[in-house]
Amino acid sequence: MSDNRYVAGGMDGWLNVKREPSGAIVALPELIKVNVTSSQDDRDYFVVQEGPERGNSFSVRAGNLKTGNPGYRGPASLEFSLSRKILIFPGGQARAFTYSGNPIQTGLHPVQIPDFPHRGGADYMGQSRHANTWFYLGQGHAIYGSNDRYLHPGTGSAGCITVDPPDWTPLYQYLIRCRSGNGKTVGSVSVVR
Repeated sequence: MSDNRYVAGGMDGWLNVKREPSGAIVALPELIKVNVTSSQDDRDYFVVQEGPERGNSFSVRAGNLKTGNPGYRGPASLEFSLSRKILIFPGGQARAFTYSGNPIQTGLHPVQIPDFPHRGGADYMGQSRHANTWFYLGQGHAIYGSNDRYLHPGTGSAGCITVDPPDWTPLYQYLIRCRSGNGKTVGSVSVVR
C-alpha cells in the first residue's frame, strides 16, 4: 500500500502524530503531503514528503489524513517594505515591521514550510487561531539566537518580519497552500527599503 494524502490540522492548524518507532509526539502543520505506507489497528503509518520532517516516519489515528489535492498553488511571492511597514502578498497586504536595531536584511529570502508550533504566538491566538504557525526565513534549519528570523505575528520583533496579529490569518491562509516544488519552501519574500 502506498498513497499520497495530506495532514488535516486541528483548530490551530497543527496535528500531533507519533514518530515511529520511538513514539515521541511531534506536531505537523496542516496540508503537509505524506505518503501512507500501511494502515492497521485504526492507525495510518506514513512518511512525510515535505518540510523539516521530510523522509521521517510517523503514525496517526485513522481519519486525520485526507485525500485529494488541498488546493495547492504555486510559490508565494511576497514583498516587505522596511520603510512603509507593509507586507504585500497576492490578494492582500498586512501591517508588518522589523526591529530597527537588528533589521532583516534587504534582498530575497526563502519562506520555509512551517517547522513546529511556536509558543511565541500564544498571546495572539485570540486574534488569529494560526498565530503559533511561523515561517522560517532562510536556508536549512533555524538556530536560536543565530539565524532564527521568521515571518510571524506579534507586537514585538527581534529582527524577524513581524505581522500585526489581526492581519495574520489571511496571510497564513495564502502561504499554507503555496509550494515552490522543492519540498522545503512555500515561496520567497523580497525585503526592500
